[in-house]
Amino acid sequence: MWCEALESNIFLVSLYGQVPELKDVRIAEINIRDEGRIVEVKFDMPHYAEMPPKKWVELGGNTVAVRIDLWGIQEVTLGSGISDYRADIEIFKNEADLIVVKIIGTVNAVIKAGAGMIQTVTSYCNGMPE
Repeated sequence: MWCEALESNIFLVSLYGQVPELKDVRIAEINIRDEGRIVEVKFDMPHYAEMPPKKWVELGGNTVAVRIDLWGIQEVTLGSGISDYRADIEIFKNEADLIVVKIIGTVNAVIKAGAGMIQTVTSYCNGMPE
């Protein structure tokens, strides 16, 4: 499971019976900060939480957004052709024990980092409520 490569994944895991693969997800942000020492990636989960917190249900959210932070950056490559960023995301540890984030779609990126964590998991209403 992709989130096992990241720290602070307990809340995300608690929202799903099985955390879904990141296929054709909306990429909201890719931020390179602190002279390239930190990379943030924010994306929407492919479907809503199966076990959302009561507060989320009361607020009428229909989309789960996740932001991951990566630091100890070893490599960043980034390219895109259009502005509607949708992609598949793979997150895993390689043989050198680096976290590798591969984003492949209308935006393409490869990020290799020494450490990473799930920084935020939030809910919002994307379009009309279901």
